[in-house]
Amino acid sequence: MKYRIFDTEAEALAAEAEVAATIGCIKVGVNAKTGQPEPDKQTTERWAIPQQITDGRWVFVSPDDEGIEAEEDWWPQVEETY
Repeated sequence: MKYRIFDTEAEALAAEAEVAATIGCIKVGVNAKTGQPEPDKQTTERWAIPQQITDGRWVFVSPDDEGIEAEEDWWPQVEETY
């Protein structure tokens, strides 16, 4: 999986909004079974939600093969508890 990476949250949000508009994320809810519009249901307006990585930069999943592979140290370490 490749990611698009940005220095600031604002840059990441703007780029994500552009991707969502370009690929035509739906603005009206759609019944997944029938494919029919359901305006009173949940809508999809975003491609992805940018996340901050450990070095302070912001990333989101690339909708195509553009971008870079994630580094192991991007994500905060979570201690496993059993």
